[in-house]
Amino acid sequence: MAMATKARARARASTAATSALLLLGLAGSAAAQNADAEVLFNEAVALETEGNIPKACEAFEASNRIEPRAGTLIRLGQCREKQQLFVSAWSAYKDALTRVKDPAKKKLAEERIKALEPTLSYLTVSVPDDVRVDGLVVTRNGKPVDPVLWNRAVPVDGGSYTIVGSAPGQEPWQTTIEVAPTKEKASIEVPRFKAIETLVTPPTGDGGGVTTPPIGDKPDGPPGGGEGGAPSAFTGKRKIALGLAGVGLVAIGGGVVLGLSAKGLEDDAFALCPDPAVPCADAAEAQDLTDRAGTRALFANVAYGVGGAAIVGAAVLWFTGAPAKSDRVAVAPRLGSGFTGVTVRVGF
Repeated sequence: MAMATKARARARASTAATSALLLLGLAGSAAAQNADAEVLFNEAVALETEGNIPKACEAFEASNRIEPRAGTLIRLGQCREKQQLFVSAWSAYKDALTRVKDPAKKKLAEERIKALEPTLSYLTVSVPDDVRVDGLVVTRNGKPVDPVLWNRAVPVDGGSYTIVGSAPGQEPWQTTIEVAPTKEKASIEVPRFKAIETLVTPPTGDGGGVTTPPIGDKPDGPPGGGEGGAPSAFTGKRKIALGLAGVGLVAIGGGVVLGLSAKGLEDDAFALCPDPAVPCADAAEAQDLTDRAGTRALFANVAYGVGGAAIVGAAVLWFTGAPAKSDRVAVAPRLGSGFTGVTVRVGF
């Protein structure tokens, strides 16, 4: 009994020691992370004092990414105001309210939000129903605009915005609009797309002469067809292959959009609860963001699979749908300047 009791005591002591080492390791990691955030925060303050506002704002933002704090967000908001990026400033103050505990900081953030809201500029990207073709993607300065935000006034910083609309089989469209820093209600409407036209250049006669149809052909036969003529490269299978390739590209594009969205949700969840080992007041919201990110990542993988299969199928159809080779011989009279004779064409 005494030996068993001693063994259990040694096991408990070993477990306690291991737990203590793990806690020390986590504490050291948190301290290093906080130190990095503090270094960037102090650098941002120094840059702001020197008047280097753009670099100062970047440093405040980097510090907040490492360790989100209400004080850092308030300083970031003040910095963005100096840049006249009032929506970014307003957003930083709003984020600060979700973390602030100091009554003075809370009052400051609330006052700035109240002061900025009436001055914000808005941009509406209108997409009428008759414009919404399959696979339509609308981007703003290179970033996809979620269809939920189409036809909605969204607060934006002042500046230049390039709006691009694209869809499979349609000519892309884009335009650029300037939005004032304050109190502007700007709007852009995506127009109806034009279908891409495929032009086939008919074959020309050689030697500058006039080539008549081969003997025995019907004069009203299709260009390039008939006996001795070159068959069209776009057979029925190849036309299907082009359509299937378009479907594959759309699916892969959708997978990219879903993947980016999933990554954004994961980043938001990490910002709320960066350390899984530390209790987090926003754990429920972070878990919800993580679940949504997982769902979108799953759909992105499905889209990649469908797109890959479609493109492989398109490649098979394209190569197996090559036009049949002609083995006919055609003889045609040829008339030209200072020349009279016949043209013999042999198809292989």
